[in-house]
Amino acid sequence: MELIILYQVLAAAFCVALVFSVGYYLAYRTNVRKFEAQSATDRQEMLTIERALKQFWDHEKENLEKEKEELNRRIKFLESRLDHYRRKAAGIGMMGLRKSKVTDMFITLLIENETLEEKLFLQNLKLKQERDEFLENELRSISYKRILLSELLAQSEVRRELEKVINERGRLKRLDLKQKDLEPLEYAAGKEDESMA
Repeated sequence: MELIILYQVLAAAFCVALVFSVGYYLAYRTNVRKFEAQSATDRQEMLTIERALKQFWDHEKENLEKEKEELNRRIKFLESRLDHYRRKAAGIGMMGLRKSKVTDMFITLLIENETLEEKLFLQNLKLKQERDEFLENELRSISYKRILLSELLAQSEVRRELEKVINERGRLKRLDLKQKDLEPLEYAAGKEDESMA
């Protein structure tokens, strides 16, 4: 009799151990799947953020290259104008017309124009440097925001709230679509009622 009780206790202990081990294994597999799905969504989010940043970088780089080309074009134009004015001034001086007031005024205007163009060029350079500094600061702040966003998304509470919002938005869109699908039917039914009357 004692042997039977002992066998029953051992069988019960074996069954309890089996249930616990099966439960542990199932919970482990479920957690592994959740973790894999979560890491896949995390990777997808990071790829989306990286793509957006890459597009921003490419767009800004393209803008800077266009601006650089424009500045180089302006520099070449200003240098050609400067050479043209210098040749004119040299031609007037060589013709011996320096004594007239009109010639002196013309040379003064040419020199003044040259200094104004130089000042304009320096101002453009200064504006370009300020724009470059502004863009660097913007890129720094974007990378800082990206780090903060990734740290924020790593928190499970925030992720849960985000999933709730996404699910809620999806549910609202489905309701809107259902209402839109129902509206033409009600309108058609109203027309049938009018025709019957």
